[in-house]
Amino acid sequence: MSALRLLTPPSARVEMAKIARNIAVVFNGAMSRLSSSILAFRVAIAAQEGGDVTSILRAAGAPPGAMEGNPPYVDLATERRAWNAMIEATGREDIGLVCGRRLPTQAMGILGYVMANAPTLRVAVEKSCTYQRVMGDSMGMVAERGTKQTKLWLDQWTEWHDPLRHTVDCFMAAIVSWSASNVAGPVAPRQVGFHYDQPSDTSAHENLFAPAVVKFGTDVSFQIFDNEILDQPIIGANRSLFRSFEEKVQRVVGQLDSLDTWADRVRQTIAEHLKGTSPTLEAVSSTLAVSVRTLQLRLCDEGTSFSQILTETKSDLAKEFLKSGDVRNEEIAYLLGYSEQSAFARSFKKWTGHTPTQFRTIVGV
Repeated sequence: MSALRLLTPPSARVEMAKIARNIAVVFNGAMSRLSSSILAFRVAIAAQEGGDVTSILRAAGAPPGAMEGNPPYVDLATERRAWNAMIEATGREDIGLVCGRRLPTQAMGILGYVMANAPTLRVAVEKSCTYQRVMGDSMGMVAERGTKQTKLWLDQWTEWHDPLRHTVDCFMAAIVSWSASNVAGPVAPRQVGFHYDQPSDTSAHENLFAPAVVKFGTDVSFQIFDNEILDQPIIGANRSLFRSFEEKVQRVVGQLDSLDTWADRVRQTIAEHLKGTSPTLEAVSSTLAVSVRTLQLRLCDEGTSFSQILTETKSDLAKEFLKSGDVRNEEIAYLLGYSEQSAFARSFKKWTGHTPTQFRTIVGV
């Protein structure tokens, strides 16, 4: 396997990685993704702060059409790389807060219009909690109403990575900034907490959430509001538009639910981890935070198996690499986890009825 790796020049490895990322996006179901409109909005804010859009997207490994919403979602690895690229481009460690402060309704797509036409701020927040998945799956928000106050806290849905603290910042800043822009009265939390460690400079956090004392290292990231703040009416809300937009967002969520299968999750995980080794059932189970037995049973319930999905994913990836014309057969063999090019060729012929060379001829490469 190491011999095959040595045959891979840097330019080809870049092309291979690019294709693999795009395939992972295609395989992505309802799990582990971010709306391209949200990514585009954040990158645009970074551009306002002096960053270069093209350079940020390149560093993030984002699909070429991401700024135009094509594809509609990107994976969370792209989101994490984008945060790092935006910080590098702008020099702003508080870029998440900056994005959250400037979040416009339209950046949230159909969900934004549901919220903008909700009768009260509380209902807008509750709808955000209910339909957050249309914007992304890294985390969501939970609203807990008490007798006098309501606690809004962020629920981490995926594995934690340090760049996601900027997603937390964006979420937390957007809560107060969007709310303040859409109601007549003041919007100031009583308490604010961030679950990650205290950064070296907390001035941006303190200025945004003043007069509340901002704490770090809490169990969850949260804000606590007096109930009367959240019960304020939304300025210019239209009840008929609210119903219409909610019906539309419910249809979108239904479409996402139809894609949210264990087979899709396994396929995505395999595509993301095919980098010179063939992911094992144990490794994929660990990534998805379930036992091997549980994953096997759930795939069986869906009429498939891990080995079947692994074969299908390798076959689809191999076809994409071959159609690109930029990646040699031995390089494809390495990426898909084969120690010998001949083993890959035999597998490919078994999958398709053609050798890799014959396939290239058929597709005109």
